Amino acid sequence: MNDQNSSSEGSSCFCAGPLLVVLGAWLLVNLVQLLSLIQEARAVSATTANAQQAMSRYKLVSDKLENVAKDLINLSRTNSEAKEIVTQFNIQMNSPGAMPAAPAKK
Repeated sequence: MNDQNSSSEGSSCFCAGPLLVVLGAWLLVNLVQLLSLIQEARAVSATTANAQQAMSRYKLVSDKLENVAKDLINLSRTNSEAKEIVTQFNIQMNSPGAMPAAPAKK
């Protein structure tokens, strides 16, 4: 009877070892995946912040360029040099909400 008890105890320890190795490997893989997801989330946040900054800079430059074009068009009514620039570069002001005109081909 002692032989049966000692062999069953030995087999249960023998089964626990591989299970612990598999569990440890599974936990390690999940930890690596979690760290990768955290790194990706940080990269997405940084990219989003950079995109928002770029959009605000684009809006600022676009507004300034529009104001310069308006001033140049207004000046072209009285100044021949401004009129020449407007004509040469085909500068036009579209009505709000209208599609921009196709650029003139040279």
